[in-house]
Amino acid sequence: MNRPPLFHKRHQFRLVLCGHKAFETGAVCLVLMVQGNLLALTPAHLALATKTGLAAIAPALLISFTRHARHFANKWTSSVFLGICGFVADTAIHSSHYPGEYTEAALTGIGTFLLSIAIASTPVGKRIDRLAEAFHENGHDSAARAVAPPHV
Repeated sequence: MNRPPLFHKRHQFRLVLCGHKAFETGAVCLVLMVQGNLLALTPAHLALATKTGLAAIAPALLISFTRHARHFANKWTSSVFLGICGFVADTAIHSSHYPGEYTEAALTGIGTFLLSIAIASTPVGKRIDRLAEAFHENGHDSAARAVAPPHV
């Protein structure tokens, strides 16, 4: 039996974006907050990491409703964007646990970028990329193709 999907691929991508990318940022933030000592994790650390992850994906979620959402189909673009958002979110949510005001935020941004690239190279990441390709099909990108001159 072949049922139609509950959500359109664009909405499926948005749901995956919220959960998956928030987890990536939150996980990196969590490990850096306790400086790698996972036995020192507390509910307060989990709450801060959750806030950081949610704050990091908020701009990406908003952009997914614009014509620029098609850029998320590229793993490099989406990973750089998420890394920058992770840096900003970490800076806004809590102070650094390392020397320097922005050290932990910078490490969170870099770690989020690297984790995002690593996950994008797995079968799960490739499935997410296929969901993001829905933004190229008959939607945000179709208006640009309609006015683009034909290639000669």
